[in-house]
Amino acid sequence: MNSRLLKRFYAVAVLALAGVLILPFGRGAVAHSADADEGKLQGTWHITVTLHNCQTGAPLVSFPSLLTFVRGGEFVEVTSNPAFLPGQRSPGVGTWSRTEAHTFKAVSDAFLYFNSPTNPPGFQRGVQRIIQDIEVNGDQFSAKASTQFFDTNGNLLTTGCATAVGQRFPDLDAD
Repeated sequence: MNSRLLKRFYAVAVLALAGVLILPFGRGAVAHSADADEGKLQGTWHITVTLHNCQTGAPLVSFPSLLTFVRGGEFVEVTSNPAFLPGQRSPGVGTWSRTEAHTFKAVSDAFLYFNSPTNPPGFQRGVQRIIQDIEVNGDQFSAKASTQFFDTNGNLLTTGCATAVGQRFPDLDAD
């Protein structure tokens, strides 16, 4: 190679290497723009969940939850659903993926550690699975969800329906 071509090759290689090294570190100015955050699920969300009658769609009860979606497709959720007794339900752990530009699918499981009292009938020890279709618009979150309850042998016991709306948790780096 002649020296001019070699210098260009090195310049391009150095720029490419610099880009690869800088990319993983923090958010750049572009990442803070509103356009870059549009349709971004990653992060923590304050959510209000509303349970519905699956047949009529009538709302039953609302309560807050927190959802944290991390890079790589995992997430964790904690809820204050008043239907569960204190200590009865673990946090939910699950996976998520993008389905379109601003929509996502998420599935999580939480353990139910013990049966609810039998009067009124409550939850049985086992697993609660939540399947969500999520839409993100900037710092706004909306979802439709179905819930399935399984006993400790994996038998389906009952199902439920819910919607959720939420706000992105405040960004400490925001001005």
